[in-house]
Amino acid sequence: MIKNRIRKLFPCLIVYIALVAWLSGSLLAADLRLVVIGDTSPEFFSRKSPFFKEMIEKINELQPDAVIHLGDMIAGYGFRRLRSQWDEFDELVSEIKAPFFRIPGNHDIYSQKSLETYLQRYGQTYYSVDINGYHLIFLWNVEENRLGHISRQQFNWLKADLKDSERWRGAFIFLHVPVWTKTSKYVLQIDKDFWQNKIHPLLVQNKVLAVFAGHYHRFGPMKEMDGIKYYISGGGGPRINNLYVSHGGANHFLLVEATGRKFEVMVVYRDRIVSDEEADVLKDVLK
Repeated sequence: MIKNRIRKLFPCLIVYIALVAWLSGSLLAADLRLVVIGDTSPEFFSRKSPFFKEMIEKINELQPDAVIHLGDMIAGYGFRRLRSQWDEFDELVSEIKAPFFRIPGNHDIYSQKSLETYLQRYGQTYYSVDINGYHLIFLWNVEENRLGHISRQQFNWLKADLKDSERWRGAFIFLHVPVWTKTSKYVLQIDKDFWQNKIHPLLVQNKVLAVFAGHYHRFGPMKEMDGIKYYISGGGGPRINNLYVSHGGANHFLLVEATGRKFEVMVVYRDRIVSDEEADVLKDVLK
């Protein structure tokens, strides 16, 4: 009985020791420390999200400057249950000590009524904030209930927002749907082209260091274009991509540390912490 309890606690103990070691080392010298998590939405028709709930204590131990959610916070797709799902999620989030920022995914906003509910509760679907000399931009790319879509209105807002890039060390972009990968099969080509030909060049010109998205329940594959790193991280809920699991992947969140114009990303699992390169187990599978 006691041995079984020790076996269950051992992976958590390893992660705890690793986090303490991290905090006592280079992380304390970081100019910016972020926790990024995506897709905590549980299995369809279920409101349980155990991984996110279990990780909140560890997230607080990291003492990040902000915690960022990449969308699909709830199961959604049921207006009669919608408010109670948001109430449950916000009660859980209230345990996070750092400032919490969110962007909506397709499970969060999927109809006019769900949009109205979201706006009533949170006020905006895209916005930006400055933290410790860095600019964080949150984009809503499920506009008009279309995966990967950013309207002209939001694009014009982004252009205006980036005009002050001289005053920050670097910028990070957060959105829900990756539009730069071949696996984005439900994203229209017009939206992929709009990102590649209009938005990406704008980011290159304005000190953007990395872009983070969720939606796909896995980590990676990573991509770098013109010096900007693109990340996929949708491991915050129980439903993980089978291909990713078969290559050693599991539920996770990201730990992002920035100093000056440099940054690094660590992937935090229940039982281990690894570099983004080590975690990118699908890089040769999903090219």
